[in-house]
Formats: sequence, C-alpha cells, structure tokens
Amino acid sequence: MTRIKKTMAQKVDAYVKSKRGLGCKFKGAEMSLKKFARFADYHYPGKPLTIQLAVEWVATTPHLKSTTKLGRYSDLRGLAQYLKLDDSKTELIPKNIYTSWFRRMTPYIYTDREISLLMNTDPEKPQGEFDTLTRKTIFGLLVSTGMRIQEVLDLKKKDVNLKKGIIAVRQFKKVPLRLLPVSDSVLEKLEEYARRRDGLQVRGKDDTFFLNSKGKFVKYVSFQQTWKRVTVAAGLSDGKVFPRLHDLRHTFACNHLLRAYRENQNIDDAIYTLSIYLGHTVIGGTYWYLSATAELLEECIKRVEKSLCKFRKGGRS
Repeated sequence: MTRIKKTMAQKVDAYVKSKRGLGCKFKGAEMSLKKFARFADYHYPGKPLTIQLAVEWVATTPHLKSTTKLGRYSDLRGLAQYLKLDDSKTELIPKNIYTSWFRRMTPYIYTDREISLLMNTDPEKPQGEFDTLTRKTIFGLLVSTGMRIQEVLDLKKKDVNLKKGIIAVRQFKKVPLRLLPVSDSVLEKLEEYARRRDGLQVRGKDDTFFLNSKGKFVKYVSFQQTWKRVTVAAGLSDGKVFPRLHDLRHTFACNHLLRAYRENQNIDDAIYTLSIYLGHTVIGGTYWYLSATAELLEECIKRVEKSLCKFRKGGRS
C-alpha cells in the first residue's frame, strides 16, 4: 500500500500540535516554522528536512540579526528531531551550524541612577494616569524580580498571590511552573496596583493582572514602543539606538551576585539560587546573564585578597 506523503506544512502542524499537547505555548516558533514550511513546499515539494534546506531557508533573509537566525535554526532543530522519528531521511540539524558564528550580544547593565530615571521619567507622548501606573508597576516588577517581559504581561490575576506575596510563572521556556517570592515593598506596590485596576469602570475586563485603561491586556509591541519613548525622554537613547528592555534581567542577575559578595555569601549557592529564580533548567543559562562589571570585579578582588591573607597567616603558623 502506497503511503501518502505529507506536505511540510502538514508536518509542521502535527509538530506544533504535539508541542501544545505538552503544554508549550509555542507562538513564536509556530510562526517561524510555518514560514519555513511554505518555503519548503514551494521550492522542494515532498522532500525531507535536510541541513541544506535549513541553510537555504535562513539565507533567504540575510538582513536578520544573528539572534533571530539563531532562533530559526533552533526551531528547525526541534522540528528535525520530531520528524526523524517517522522519516529516516530527515537530517538532524547540528548545534554548531549557528554557534560557530553566533556571538553573545553585550548586555547593558543599568546603574541605580539610570533605573531611577527610567522609573520617574514620562514618555514624550503623555499617557493617562492609569496607563502610567501600569507602565511603572510593570517596570518595577522587571527590575525587582528579573522576570522576562512576556512573563509579566502574561500573568493572570490568579497567578499573583497578594496574601502570600508569591508570583506563579506558568509554562515558560522549559519550566512548567516556578514560584517567585517578592519583597514587602514590591508586594505593597502590587496591592496598590490591584486596587486601582479593580476600580476601573470599564466593561469586559480581561483576566490578566496588568491591564491598560480600556481594561484589555497590555500588548508587548505597545509596551516596547512606550519603553523606547521613555529611554529617549530619560536621555538614555538618541532615538536611533535603544537600550534593551531585556537587559533589566541581566542587571538583576549582576545585582544579585554583587549583593551576595557584599553580604559574604557562598557564591556557588548564590548562583544556584539565582538560577532557580530566573527559571533556568541548565546552570549555564544563568552564567550567560552575568557580566564582569566594575563593582563585581572589585568585590571579587577583595574576596581573593582576603583568602590570600588567611592562607599566608596559616602558612606562617
């Protein structure tokens, strides 16, 4: 009996369905893989996924940033692993197909002064009172928890336990659930925001924790646009090059380690705690967020000097 060959689009649909069945959101990857499927079905109908096909597809958009290309290859690697189970002609995409040229983007570590500026500066286009409160509360949560912006925007009201001061982050990356305790000062701001939000006199409010003045969830694109206007107004951008919102997560990681040094904590324990808090399944993902800032290097030198002094005293005795 002749087996009917599936199109690449059908294979991608089956793959996306299987990932969703495992609880993955898979929004960005789905869009990327559907573009790949259209390319493959048009240029190589009925052909399996191969390394050459993957390279050709990514090469069709040479203007993309290296990070975007990295994401495309990563999406194809997952698809290839899935298709290989049913089609032996599928070729697995090696990791070094992109890591050989991919370079880490240097993060921008915000100073306390810059964070204060961003918190207290209004964008060029003034917002309404409630929208301003929403922006500042979201920004404050990013600074104080190191959460990803999409994690914050996706929070439902049930995910923020105002009685216990715990935020539940559900199904992001490879972690199905993680619980983030917040400080009393952060909890106080979240309680204040929740009171103002619940007092909004609008119909059909969404069940997300953060809303705009119309009672709808805050879109990533609109928040990113507001962020750019704020950085310009605060003098941190020239309107052409903008500091990344995601670098607040890098800043949180560096500040956590700096505090651990100053409080004389065990650094291995501090990094392990940070890894869990950030939602990393591999410790290497946490080291990716750490940068050798002047303050961190100074604290490292102090600890090394202290250790050497103890060693010398022990040697003389």
